Amino acid sequence: MGRLQDKIGLISGGASGIGEASARRFVTEGARVVIADINADKGRALALELGAAANFVHLDVTAEDSWRAAIAEVRRLHGRLDILVNSAGISVPADIETAELAHWHHTHKINADSVFLGCKHGLTLLKETTRAGAIVNLASTLGLRPQPGFIAYDSSKASVWALTRAVALHCCEKGYPIRVNSVHPGATLTPMMQGYLDAAPDRDAMLTMFASNHPMNRVGTPQELANAVLFLASDEASYITGVALPVDGGYCAK
Repeated sequence: MGRLQDKIGLISGGASGIGEASARRFVTEGARVVIADINADKGRALALELGAAANFVHLDVTAEDSWRAAIAEVRRLHGRLDILVNSAGISVPADIETAELAHWHHTHKINADSVFLGCKHGLTLLKETTRAGAIVNLASTLGLRPQPGFIAYDSSKASVWALTRAVALHCCEKGYPIRVNSVHPGATLTPMMQGYLDAAPDRDAMLTMFASNHPMNRVGTPQELANAVLFLASDEASYITGVALPVDGGYCAK
């Protein structure tokens, strides 16, 4: 018996990075997953690789109708939803003087509005189950310890943390058997970080800089983040809700 045996999970941003690693981990632990992503080619390829335990649904996380359609597809496929992971996100640097309003809005649409929409529409199916359910939102250490060069990203991820607590308390007040928590990655070797490394004049120096910001003096892996997502999604975390879990090599402890 796996730790998520026979549970149904929906993972936004599930075609790459932490979302992909979580999908893989969920399947190994007995879950059936619906991989939701705007990148249809990567999403379908991953679902095909994972076999009968996985399906793909196209999802634009910034569009409410797209969320409605994704939840409807989960209902059609499985009749219920036990776990929602909101993993989609972007990171584009800019400080308060260089950031444009369009950049601010775009970052918040993908990083924060998407989590609002995911929780709102995910709850319509999650709350129908008599089984214990879970929402895991991917935030960031920068939502807890902001950095000046990432003003929109800082704000969007702090919003995810505030929203997580509010939804957790709402579910408690309503008596829904749904726990809601957030995972806050430190620097993690995902395609998002790879973009920074590829753009750097010296890739190794950039990677060393990322690592040096963390007391453990290294960056994380998507698999390490997926392990934290798995824990919060599983019944092992049955008395945990409204919590921010940094997975960051000690960054937030400094």
